[in-house]
Amino acid sequence: MQLWYWHHSFLSSEDALANSRKLVDKAAAAGYNGLALWDSGLNYMGNDSWPLDNEGFMRDLLKYASSKHMKVLAAPAPYGYSNEDLENNPNWAESQRVVGSKFEVDRTGTKLSFKDSFPGLANGGFEAGKQDWFSTNDAGIGVNNVAHSGKNSAVVVDAPGNARFRQDFPLQPWRQYHVRMFYKASNFRGGPMISVFDKGSFDKVRLNVSLSANGTHDWTQVDYIFNSQDSTEGTLYFGVWGGSAGILWFDDVSIEETALVYLTRREGAPVKVYEPGQKGPDFVEGRDFKPITDHHMQVPKPFNDDWHEPTPVSLPAGTHMKPGQTVLIDSYSAFPVPGNHSIAMCMTDPESLKWVARSGKAIHRVLPPGGGLMLGFDEIRQMNSCASCRAKRMTAGQLLSWSVGNLMGTYGKVAPGNVLYIWNDMFDPFHNGRDNYFHVEGDLTGAAAGIPSSVIVMNWNQDKRADSLKWFSGGDGKQPIAHKQIIAGYYDTGNGAAAATAELKAAAGVPGVLGLMYTSWNDDYSQMEGYAKAARAGWSQYSLSVRDK
Repeated sequence: MQLWYWHHSFLSSEDALANSRKLVDKAAAAGYNGLALWDSGLNYMGNDSWPLDNEGFMRDLLKYASSKHMKVLAAPAPYGYSNEDLENNPNWAESQRVVGSKFEVDRTGTKLSFKDSFPGLANGGFEAGKQDWFSTNDAGIGVNNVAHSGKNSAVVVDAPGNARFRQDFPLQPWRQYHVRMFYKASNFRGGPMISVFDKGSFDKVRLNVSLSANGTHDWTQVDYIFNSQDSTEGTLYFGVWGGSAGILWFDDVSIEETALVYLTRREGAPVKVYEPGQKGPDFVEGRDFKPITDHHMQVPKPFNDDWHEPTPVSLPAGTHMKPGQTVLIDSYSAFPVPGNHSIAMCMTDPESLKWVARSGKAIHRVLPPGGGLMLGFDEIRQMNSCASCRAKRMTAGQLLSWSVGNLMGTYGKVAPGNVLYIWNDMFDPFHNGRDNYFHVEGDLTGAAAGIPSSVIVMNWNQDKRADSLKWFSGGDGKQPIAHKQIIAGYYDTGNGAAAATAELKAAAGVPGVLGLMYTSWNDDYSQMEGYAKAARAGWSQYSLSVRDK
């Protein structure tokens, strides 16, 4: 049985290396024989600014684990959680089109002023009482005179279940929008969220974010951006899902159209400035308008907020634009995941592909012979959106499948001899491999066809374990490729033994499972021993269940 553990570190000092060695010792004593390394340095390696000492620390740790008879696996994340890779160039971020944003030349002829097309929400300050927001008929919601401004606010009090406010509103397709609201809490406990859906299909989620509202605190402002995509009408929900205790107020809820926030500039994300109705040729950057940028994208870690004011567009002397003239801008913007600001990197941009090759070559230098390398596709919230990706004329699933083959080819050249692994989620119809997955444009179905049988699947589908394990074993007629699998389990439940027992029970009768991995996102290694003991105890029963298959 292969028994792995997910080793989180940031190997940038002798102390960090010493602490990691202690964790290796703990794992080895508990019987683990595999270390999967999750370290930000894997995403910085190949960057000229990354200290060589840090590369040495990583090499030393992996060598130390090998001396303890552990397999080792490096898990970089170029696609999905790409923030560290994008510090090389944030313009490599996968970006959605924003089409027809309206601007007007100011009276001095020196800048463009944005023209908001959004008519505004009704009763955003709740001054008209229970109008426009209460169609959910949920219990526990009302109007209160504790206000951020004016006299009223919306309020949730000890909700017995869902307690949501709702309003429909018009949208222009493929535009960028900005949501703002304020909330206040008193002894509150619950799961508040803000969501924007396509009115005609709630499978099309345009925005979804949880609010950190638990406890007691004064008025807090939150701001988020979203792309309308192909929606012409949206539905805004906010409030509590699943019940709550205490009091939560909302006030001054607004939506406005915006543009050029997290603007990306590269060949696959062009900017076009033109007259409505295209009466003449496009305006020329440098001659008619100064280079359009988002100055926020130039900071060392650019994807670090949910909203910021767009950088103004300036006009040079000699522009062909006239004061009062209306112009339209087509552009591309990145949309970081609200709250944690994670962002995906473009799969087709030539410069980003060069970076992946350079990074892979650097990672290969620290891996011992026979080490493993993760094909880093995980929770990719935006894909198949920019001009270079869409130019391939593929479905999202086909593009993802193509990208797997491309990355394998790259690693085969710069990191030969490494065993390849891949997360299941983006290829799994019982997980994320479906239509309408966040802001992915198109259906992800069929992406698993691009993973050859030689690639080992790290399967972390905890909700539908049995279905997912069977799918990747080749036991489902829709996916005939049989993969070896590692169950990536535990996930911080606080009971490692129970987790391992349940995971092996779900695997009963499914051939090709090589073992399990103790996986903690919270750096909780307290359950390692119990997890390992239960895994060993249950392994013989699993083996018997597949002996004749």
